[in-house]
Amino acid sequence: MAVSGVTVEERHTGGAKGETPVAKAAGQALGDADMFMTLLMAQIKNQDPLSPSDPAQFVNQLVQMNQMQTSLSMLSELKGNALMLRELQGLALGGQVGHLSRVSTYRLELSTASGPLSGHLTLSGAEKAVSVTLTAADGSQTKVDLGAQPEGAFAFSIDPAALKLPAGHYEVSVQTASGKKPMLEFEARIEGVRLPVSGGEPLLRLAGLGEFPASSITQLRGAASRDAQG
Repeated sequence: MAVSGVTVEERHTGGAKGETPVAKAAGQALGDADMFMTLLMAQIKNQDPLSPSDPAQFVNQLVQMNQMQTSLSMLSELKGNALMLRELQGLALGGQVGHLSRVSTYRLELSTASGPLSGHLTLSGAEKAVSVTLTAADGSQTKVDLGAQPEGAFAFSIDPAALKLPAGHYEVSVQTASGKKPMLEFEARIEGVRLPVSGGEPLLRLAGLGEFPASSITQLRGAASRDAQG
């Protein structure tokens, strides 16, 4: 199901049609409560009249059951709130589809349609030499020399076609003369937002880069230019 650029995965796992995980948990809690009361009443009815159980024992059992019901109720409420917040976050991010964003990542998924990649590095000090290496799944490496760079942030570009990089997964590493590891980001247009059926945070699909969790997005850059959209 897609709403405002957001894809929500749907799956039924044996429950009643339309039954949510929260409703299922609540139903289970009620079932446990009924079972407990049935067992408690059976215990009271079948106790030895000549040696009855201590009434305090039954009171303690009722108190424990009440505490368990309260905990289950709070858990169900927290799950419901988490699900609602997740969906609201997905809808909000759906409004960013078509806009540019930056992601902090050392992994890329290049496709056959991947154009030049827009990268950004932030150096804590001037470096005599900076390079970026892309390692493919088969272990082959492609090194891009960026030369000497001053302190601060700067942009660079990687053209998979010019470097003859096939589609696939790549690990990205940065080498500096000082050995320090700078912050690495890539900028691309948001193509879609997905809410995983198993839960968890929304995933954003970035053009030419792959899919990333929302927590790895460092900036939402606004509307993409015509060049970026092309």
